[in-house]
Amino acid sequence: MPSNICPECNQKDTSYNWCKPCNLKHFQNDFNNWTSGNAKVDKFIQDAQLNANNYWRVIEWIPYDRFKDVKQIGKGGFGTIHYARWIDGYIDKWDIENQQWKRYYKDQEVALKKFDNFVNFNDMEIHYKTYASFTGSSSIRFYGITQDPETHSYMMVLEYVADGNLREYLKINFNNINWKRKLFNLYNLSERLMNIHKLDIVHQNFHPGNILSSNFKDTYSIYISDFGLSKLIGENQNNPEKKNIVSVLPYITPEVLSSDEKDTKAAMYIHLELLLTK
Repeated sequence: MPSNICPECNQKDTSYNWCKPCNLKHFQNDFNNWTSGNAKVDKFIQDAQLNANNYWRVIEWIPYDRFKDVKQIGKGGFGTIHYARWIDGYIDKWDIENQQWKRYYKDQEVALKKFDNFVNFNDMEIHYKTYASFTGSSSIRFYGITQDPETHSYMMVLEYVADGNLREYLKINFNNINWKRKLFNLYNLSERLMNIHKLDIVHQNFHPGNILSSNFKDTYSIYISDFGLSKLIGENQNNPEKKNIVSVLPYITPEVLSSDEKDTKAAMYIHLELLLTK
């Protein structure tokens, strides 16, 4: 529970060092000072900022020139991942004295995720919304959106995870992890999945390559990623704009392949598969 008093309005903070009513005004006052060049992208980011209950929920439009040391480090079914250093770092709290946002971790390591099979922002919106809903809890931290100046593709700015994904980690470390640690990690993943299902969202692409961590030895730093196939429960699956399935076939649930209505119980199909993963 928040216990600090906001120095601006003298009311209790909404969360630690975060006063939502005051920060809402600061974000609003800054809306005319930036744009992505796309009204829908701007609206998405602005709505997220106005609804942020803490600094973990804040996302921004980040110009591409605010990154350095950009290099490709991976490629998957949905797109490419680049490593970069974010010159400015993320928003932490409002600096009353200097009347600007105070930022942490300048030159912060981040991952830039570009979607090769999604044409425009509309295609990626459910992906963005899901990340924004879970950033810092069930999924890795979502810092904002940028745009590749050469291809004009939108890119997600995400937390960089040093240990990478579970599939690659287990190839090297499987025999070094005892069963107590494995079961703790599976229990933690179950909670992450449950948080996603509480929002009536099914992942549909849950496999070891989409389980990430900065430190797999720390149960609480394991996150779920890649919501490219995720859908709202009950959503019409006969959408004419539905994209081809791009995923890892052994881990796609049967109802995704058959285009039947999704059910959260199907996620347990994948969760049981993970027990057998090496």
